Order: sequence, then structure tokens, then C-alpha cells
Amino acid sequence: MRLRVFAISAALCVLALAPLARPGVALAADNPIGPENQQQGSFGWLPRAPIADDVNGQIKGFASKTSVAQSDTITLSVTVNPAQSFTIDFYRLGWYGGFGGRLRLHAGPLAGVQQPPCDQDSTTGLLACNWAASYTLTVPADWTSGLYLAVLINEQSYENYVPFVVRDGRAAAFVVQYGFATDEAYNNYPNDSRTGKSLYSFNSAGPNTIAGDPRAVKVSFDRPYTGYGFSEFDTVEFLRWVERSGYDVTYISDLDTHENGADLLRHSAFISLGHDEYWSKPMYDAAEAARDAGVNLAFLAADAVSWQVRFEPSASGAADRVVVCYRTFSLDPVFGPTTTVPWRSGPVPNRPEQTLRGVQFTGDVPYGSNVAYRVTNSSHWAYAGTGFKDGDTVPGIVGYEMDRFYPNYASPNSSSFTLLSDSPFTDIQGGADHANSCIYQAPSGAWVFGAGTVSWSWGLELELADPRLQRATANILNRFVGGAPQ
Repeated sequence: MRLRVFAISAALCVLALAPLARPGVALAADNPIGPENQQQGSFGWLPRAPIADDVNGQIKGFASKTSVAQSDTITLSVTVNPAQSFTIDFYRLGWYGGFGGRLRLHAGPLAGVQQPPCDQDSTTGLLACNWAASYTLTVPADWTSGLYLAVLINEQSYENYVPFVVRDGRAAAFVVQYGFATDEAYNNYPNDSRTGKSLYSFNSAGPNTIAGDPRAVKVSFDRPYTGYGFSEFDTVEFLRWVERSGYDVTYISDLDTHENGADLLRHSAFISLGHDEYWSKPMYDAAEAARDAGVNLAFLAADAVSWQVRFEPSASGAADRVVVCYRTFSLDPVFGPTTTVPWRSGPVPNRPEQTLRGVQFTGDVPYGSNVAYRVTNSSHWAYAGTGFKDGDTVPGIVGYEMDRFYPNYASPNSSSFTLLSDSPFTDIQGGADHANSCIYQAPSGAWVFGAGTVSWSWGLELELADPRLQRATANILNRFVGGAPQ
């Protein structure tokens, strides 16, 4: 991921800042996205050396919540090594004339301390940090909903990132979900080759857990993220594009969908942003109910809704601070609709994700080895005005994880299911496979789009931006709010 981050940094710094024509959809009069993005932007949110590491812990931190409402509070717990002062810069991510972020607050210098070692459960592998609060932010009422980064900087200029979402509660046309549970599933903090554990064996260390290998079956939000602290830099390309285009968007975290799923019904469309792999039953239920009530859905990456998780409280009783995923029936003490196995597993949960998304995960390629997107059914309205013909390709868009339609699993309930691409690739094990993007209309009238590739957003902004994919994406979002493709 480091190479991709610096590629983004370089592309941002040389990007021509010419305005982009809006996609032609009518914009709500109270849409704050346009005025917000007219404010002065900054490149200050981009990573700069040196980045704090997990072994030395020059500066690391985490937030008390994955999202916070305007005028509510969020607390950051920070450790510094050795004890020294530090500052916090709060950035909102968006377009901002091409800068990609806006500085909203500079806090500090603050007195920093070296926090105690984090507690670890030897059975489950759960590692949680009982750190004292370092800074509490009351979110100003004028902070526009969005994805924010708290950039922690110590006296030696070491940096660490803490992401969170600010909510505004508006019934905006589009609600965009960021998947913190997936970030936490892959988070192996501290990546010290001794104690760091994620929900995966490949990057977990230390003694075996109940899983029979070093991976954890429970991971906590009460700890920093490894490395930079923000693993989804690719999502910035969609944020830039959608806000540059002026769409009426508001933002939530996946925990908001878990806890208040009925709120999706207040919007015309729901967008799952980035790598959004780990979903709870309340999340799946909420998205399905929204679709069946006429809310349009877009999954703008791949490998979404692949694993079921449960959420548990922290040791202190804070709700939904632990992500639980045993991965196998034999390990999970719960057998039933919430068993933490792949959604497509039977006899439970037996809810193949393609019945919701239209496609489901099939395979991956090495990061940096993306293949071309190959168009099918180019006469579909999603491709109107793009100039695409069947067989046309867009280089570098399909990867690093991909979806396809599986005919041996249940299909979504639709009379208009259409595959929009069929992109061949050789998977990381050397097998031949293909990826599909798709679109279908549910009986409720809701449209559902599945991009079928983690890197769909690469075609929207920066070095791989393709006007045909931009147009197709605009066609889909415009249809979601009742407009015809432009």
C-alpha cells in the first residue's frame, strides 16, 4: 500500500486543477457539498516522512468512535515514545480544487505520555488498549459530514493517522458508508512480529489462539491501526470525484448501519465505499430492506459483504467496540443466522452476497498487477454517451480483488439483470478467472450496481481517470435520483 499512497501524493501534486463539468443531475438546494469544496484546500493531509511505526510507537492513537455527529464529542487516546508534546491536525477529505483535503482544526501542542502496554487475551487473541484520553473534540456544528483524518504529529515530526466519520443526519440523496470493520479485520497492530494479531493468519504473530494458528477471532477498535493508520487511500479518488461532481452526499460508518439501519430509508441511494468486506446481520438486513423499499444501492468496489461478523462491547462496556469473526462453524460458539462464516455458507447463514450485490468475490491478483476492464452489453443505459463498444477495455481498473456472477448460487430477484463487464485475469494462484460488474433492478424499482473490482475508483480520478468510466458512474448515480443518463 505504501507505493500506492506515494503515487497518489505525486499525482495530486501535478494534477491540473481545471473544473469538471457536473454530471447534469439536479442538485438539492440545501446541498452543502458545493460550498464546502469552494473552501481553501490543503495537501497537508498527505503522508510525509517520517511515519510512526508500531515497534517504536513514536506516536500512535485511536478514536473512541468510528463516527460522530455534529456538535457531539469524540475522544482520541494517544501514546508517544518518549514522552513529549504533540499536535493534532483535523482534515476533511473531498475535492477542494484538487487538494483532496481541508484543514479544519489545529490542536496543540498537547502534553503527551507513553501509555501502558495493551492487554491481550490468549484464547481469542483480542488485543485492546486501556489508554487514557488525550484529547476530546466537540465537533463544530459547521463541520460538513465527511471522512476525516486526525493527523497526530510529535515533536520529531513523526506522524500517525486516525480516521473517523462526521455525520450530519441530513436526508441527503446519497448516503456513503465507510467500512471500519474491514479496516479492523486486517489491522495487526502492533505489527511487531510478537503480539500483533488481525483476523488473518498471514499478518498475525505470536502464540496460537483458539483458531489453531496465530490469528485472532476477535479484534478491538480500542487500539491504533497499523502503519500509517489509514489503509484506504484508494477511497480518496471516489471522494474527490463525487464531491467535485457536486452530488448531494452525506457520510456514515458501517457501525451506523449496524446500529441504525432504518436510517438508510431516508435516502435515495446507499453507496458502499471502498473495501467493505465484513458485515453484520443488522447491516445486511438494513441494506436488503432499503433495496426492497426502493432505495438504490451501489457497491463501488469488490469483495463487499463477504464475511459475517458480530459486534461485542469492550471490557469497559462501550457498545460495538469488538469485531468477532471465527471463520469456521467448528470454532464459533453461536450456530444460527449470526454465525461468523462467509455469507454464502450453508446451512447458515445461506445468504449469498450476490443476491444483494449481483456479484460476489471470486479472486485477486498481486497488488499493483491490475488488469483491464472489458466492456459487455455496451448498449445498456449505464453506458449511454460513453462511446463504449463491446470488447473495449480500460487498462488497470480490475484488481486487486474481483467479483463475478456465480450461476451456481442464487441470483438477485430481478427481471433486468445485466453484466456490464467480463474481464479475464489470472488469479494469484495461477488459475484462469474473470471479473464482472453488473446492474439489476429489484421489484421495488431500486437499481443495484456492483463494480466487481476494488479499483473502480481508480477510473474516476488521478492518474487512471477515464472519461468513459466517469460518464458511466454518473449515469448510474443520476438514475438513482430519478434522472436520465446524460
